[in-house]
Amino acid sequence: MIDPIQAAVGIIALLVTVGALLYVFYSRTNAVEKTGYGALTMLALISLLIPVFWIMENNGQAMAKAQQHTLDLSRGAKLYAQYCFQCHGTKGQGRAKVGNDPNFGSKLNNNSVVNDLSDNDLIRIINGGVYNTDKNHLNQAMMPAWSQQYGGPLTDNDIQYLFTLIRSSDPAYLTKNHYDRGNGFSQVPDLIQQANPSTYQTAVAGENASQNPQQFGKTVDMTTKKAVTINIVTAPTGASCQPACYDPINIKVKVGTTLTWVNKDTQGHTVTAILGTDPNTKKVAPTIFDSGIGTPIKTNATYTYKVTMAAYNLNKDHTVLYYCQYHPGMVAILTIVP
Repeated sequence: MIDPIQAAVGIIALLVTVGALLYVFYSRTNAVEKTGYGALTMLALISLLIPVFWIMENNGQAMAKAQQHTLDLSRGAKLYAQYCFQCHGTKGQGRAKVGNDPNFGSKLNNNSVVNDLSDNDLIRIINGGVYNTDKNHLNQAMMPAWSQQYGGPLTDNDIQYLFTLIRSSDPAYLTKNHYDRGNGFSQVPDLIQQANPSTYQTAVAGENASQNPQQFGKTVDMTTKKAVTINIVTAPTGASCQPACYDPINIKVKVGTTLTWVNKDTQGHTVTAILGTDPNTKKVAPTIFDSGIGTPIKTNATYTYKVTMAAYNLNKDHTVLYYCQYHPGMVAILTIVP
């Protein structure tokens, strides 16, 4: 985009130079010649104004295009925060399928496969969804249709906003279209957190657990101990577990170990096992352990559980995720060995 200030300075300098030359000739001529030079001066000025208007028009169009892109990007991020992050991740990073978890989706943030799609194909997919190509599951939607034309909640304008968001993560697309507003997916986490902090914390915890249990930090091996204490502490600054955390958050224990949770926080909490390996589903596994939503563990109170073979066999990877029913962003993990 042409810098309007530099262009204006150049035009003014040219006008001054041409005007000075015309004045020299004009001041040394008779009346007839003056009339002719006057006409030439007017023509010169008009000729010079034409590129000025052209430059201003082009710059106006470029600024309007950039402003519209920024607005579309903001609206796309809000729609994504409302409808899409559960399946495609809080930053568009995608979510792998874990067990029977229905909330899983492909990476949209700077995915080379998505970036290589034509604009028409990408809009078509957002509109109509993607269906399984397996002959036995042809009616199974791998990604639902979002357009109102196909039973979804979004208008044609909404589809365009999501398209703009997805394209904003493709550096080549931004360069080609002279956009410098950055990746719109960076706006999404704040939007989710502002709308529903507990949902955001749950989503982040679920992403960490489903992608890699080590996201909970290095596993603390306590298999040599017969009794283990886990504190419930106020969350430190920047922690994903809010408003409190289980400490240690990731431990390995043997069947038969006695676990005791001690609440050192100022609020009441629960210790509740999750059925499956995805904390987003929040299906309570009461046969494993659950301190009870009706009986919060108050400050300085404790809850005790002896690890059983049922806990060991709960999931194929022999892990048990657990959380606080009052504060779903509080999630921790046990790895159990026989």
